[in-house]
Amino acid sequence: MAWIIACGKALAQHGTVIGYDPSGILHVEVCDRIWLKQLEDMRGTLQAELARIAGVKVIDLHFIVRESRRATLYSEEAGAE
Repeated sequence: MAWIIACGKALAQHGTVIGYDPSGILHVEVCDRIWLKQLEDMRGTLQAELARIAGVKVIDLHFIVRESRRATLYSEEAGAE
């Protein structure tokens, strides 16, 4: 819930919190590289807002791009030529 509040409903649809390390690192899966750039640009704001809303230490955000099966298949086909 803190994720949706911190970044807004529209932006939250493009990233999903997949884990939190007790050391304070929040892991977020992002739908693609375009949204990765957007979230990286907002890293500081998101980090502060998530810590404030959730009431936990957030020292960093670790973004992981979710690669779609279609993109993986496309790159495999391109390599086969």
